[in-house]
Amino acid sequence: MTKIVLCGGHLTPALAQIEELKKTKNFEILFFGRKYATEGSRNQSSEYRIIKNLKIRFYPITTGRLQRKFTKYTVFSLLKIPIGFLQSFIYLLILRPKMIISFGSYLSVPVVICGWLLGIDSIAHEQASVPGLATKINSLFVKKIFLSWRQSLDFFPSEKTEVIGNLIRKSIFSSHATSKDVASFLKKSKNLILVTGGNQGSHFLNKFVFGNLNLFKDFFILHQVGTVNYMGDFDWAKTIKKKNYLAVDYLKSQDFGAVLGKAKIVICRSGANTVWELALCKKPAILIPLPISAGSEQLKNAQILENAHLAKIINQKDLSPKRLKDALGEIFTNYSNYLETANRFQKTLPKNASAKLSAYILSYT
Repeated sequence: MTKIVLCGGHLTPALAQIEELKKTKNFEILFFGRKYATEGSRNQSSEYRIIKNLKIRFYPITTGRLQRKFTKYTVFSLLKIPIGFLQSFIYLLILRPKMIISFGSYLSVPVVICGWLLGIDSIAHEQASVPGLATKINSLFVKKIFLSWRQSLDFFPSEKTEVIGNLIRKSIFSSHATSKDVASFLKKSKNLILVTGGNQGSHFLNKFVFGNLNLFKDFFILHQVGTVNYMGDFDWAKTIKKKNYLAVDYLKSQDFGAVLGKAKIVICRSGANTVWELALCKKPAILIPLPISAGSEQLKNAQILENAHLAKIINQKDLSPKRLKDALGEIFTNYSNYLETANRFQKTLPKNASAKLSAYILSYT
């Protein structure tokens, strides 16, 4: 059986690829990733929890990164970089996989470089319209780079790139939640709004929701708080007892599909996977880009949907109860127009990315 290593910090496309690879039964899938959600946290990461549940062997990588601002973890993070390279080298030397598939983030860099040193070929998939530093570094060592957006073509040599779209889990189109509390909430909800800062969560968005619950009195709110539980966000959310509010730390794949399907509007950050799923599922959104994302990546992701008349952008520094209320009102007033443009834009997106990537892997191995 052929061993394939998946690595990186972007879980959603990795799960979609695992789903596709499992159809062939020709591969033993191994996963290199982070065991804990963030620096200094002892909360298990979503990838660790999910990959273990899938009965896939998980190899924790303890490495550091170049942080965008100085914190008490900065020096410690830099000191961990050699550890990540040593771990990756030892794992790969022992396991000897046929191929490495990178899904970006700083976690993938030592794995790809060590694979190159050991003569193990790698490929990369980039989800963002503006590639992150990790994929730019990895592009020097991988055999091929697969892209979600045509806007990314300018960043890499044309002879080793291909636009295939983003990798999407089939469960994104699910209409039934598996968790009892989520299913019960969806059944009674009307004018549902999904608020999410991604798998890890956003303390800024969480705090804004906690402080402005009256804004949402005419809606039902499903709030994905995130797995990090920074400053006790999820603990605080669980104390809120309102019939129109449900908080979860993490939405399982099928639950997320059911929630997204029922939601009228999504309020969220604008990470690459989030933006793609909103476009694919034709969901109007209010996007609050992470202001410290590298190269204004999240803002540029958000602008793709704004230019398609599918979303409104509110910069984090400008977010206020009035701005959000006005944005919600404008979308609901013109909801049919948003759905019409969403339909048109969705038809332009490349489809079946997971199958295309699997075909390449099969032909290569």
